Amino acid sequence: MSPTHTHRFERGHHDHVGFWGEPTSTIDWCERNYEVTYWIAEFWNTLSNLSFILCGVMGIVQAIRYRYEPRFLLIAIGITIVGFGSSAFHGTLLFEYQMADELPMIWSIMVWNYAMFLMESGTEGAKHTWTAIICASYAVIYSVSHVIFAFTTTFQLNFGLMVVISGFVLHKNCCEHTGRSFIPFVLVRRKSDTFNAAEVSNLYKLCVLYVVVLLAAFACWLTDQFGCELLYNLPFGLPNPQLHAWWHVLCGFNCHIGLQLSIGLREKVLNQSVLPHTSWKGGFFPITNRKGRSA
Repeated sequence: MSPTHTHRFERGHHDHVGFWGEPTSTIDWCERNYEVTYWIAEFWNTLSNLSFILCGVMGIVQAIRYRYEPRFLLIAIGITIVGFGSSAFHGTLLFEYQMADELPMIWSIMVWNYAMFLMESGTEGAKHTWTAIICASYAVIYSVSHVIFAFTTTFQLNFGLMVVISGFVLHKNCCEHTGRSFIPFVLVRRKSDTFNAAEVSNLYKLCVLYVVVLLAAFACWLTDQFGCELLYNLPFGLPNPQLHAWWHVLCGFNCHIGLQLSIGLREKVLNQSVLPHTSWKGGFFPITNRKGRSA
């Protein structure tokens, strides 16, 4: 169903009405509508989704090229779909395109959790089947209820909970395969086997980078929501930095880091004699593959 009320973060400001008409979504973000062009409701929030699309397409090519397990191809496809869906949502602020953004987010995080939960197991069996059924069932039930009841805060809390759960599982996998924790002052008993110092160090860097980028993205998201009016009244006439757009850019990069990390951890499980190798393009953009393969 379409919502009867659209929540706006900047009170008292009357946005322009452009090509797509009045918003029908449950939420209208801090960026002012149709200020850049008549054709796109939130220009910067739309353009910034290129981060998801480009990183997702790179992941699809990588998964196909190196014949990784289907889970990694699904993660990459999910990232790409989220990028297109979010572009449609922010470009129109229509409820149907809001669903095209938020529903793929739920499905994508469930695929990611599936990959994280089953990092240690084989490629088939009852554990795989039941984990897939539980994740898919949750995604279906929540998707149907979300479309019917048009949640806003509940959606955000639900998605946040899924991210927190995946974070705990990621921490477990990081400790298991690098012998180190990315949480300060947490000590981990290091295993004596299957550790290669250089490659394990790269996996640990990916773990830390994933968490740091995610926290930075979350800070942008929170500030954009709760400090919207302040962002339009910055000193010295500074413009609104459009932090929700930066949330997109950082989250797209974070999804890429997460995909490379999950590939590296899984490859370490499946190929104990061929440890994963991470190369850093430009010193900051990671690509993970098996040692001996060119990135």
